[in-house]
Amino acid sequence: MRLSAQDRTALFIDGANLYAATRSLGFDIDYRRLLDYFGARTNLIRAYYYSALLET
Repeated sequence: MRLSAQDRTALFIDGANLYAATRSLGFDIDYRRLLDYFGARTNLIRAYYYSALLET
């Protein structure tokens, strides 16, 4: 994927899925670095992190 500074970008992160994937692969995500990466390479306008809540 090629990124351009003119690209308007929004990140939509599926928290549960990303957590499960990184846990099974044995590493963690540094979300600040992830935002900085996209912010430095694109016109990052929004970042969303979605996670489900368990009802009790």
